[in-house]
Amino acid sequence: MRVERRNVINADRDAVWKIVSDPDGYPSFMTNLERWESANDQPPGVGARYFVHWKVGSVPVGGLMEIVEFDDLRDLAWVGITGVTMRGRIRLRDGKDGRTKVIFRLSYQAPGGLWGYIADRVAVRQVSRIATDTLKRLKKLSEPAASRNH
Repeated sequence: MRVERRNVINADRDAVWKIVSDPDGYPSFMTNLERWESANDQPPGVGARYFVHWKVGSVPVGGLMEIVEFDDLRDLAWVGITGVTMRGRIRLRDGKDGRTKVIFRLSYQAPGGLWGYIADRVAVRQVSRIATDTLKRLKKLSEPAASRNH
């Protein structure tokens, strides 16, 4: 299954990237993220690995993730090494008037053939809410206080 959500943040790409490029801060904006812990000594960037678990319904989903793209001010992507097959991406692009367009994608596939497919279909609404809420939280963290009050 693939879920994609978009939002426009009233902040420049540098301000948004500062948050997105710091995986230690992910629990502050990623909804239902129960665990995002470093699994190796790599600094944030390509090759850094993290133990990750989201709560989807009542089930913790995740495993060992590795950062596979880290393009300054543009793209950050990860893939699952163990656990549920998963890919994630946060893409930043310039918007009008100094704003930032953000795209958040999650692709996942539970193991188990037909049963895994059924589980994926059941989870897609919850994963969609997680993605939507994650972007709302990122927006709130990124935007200067003055623009949130207007």
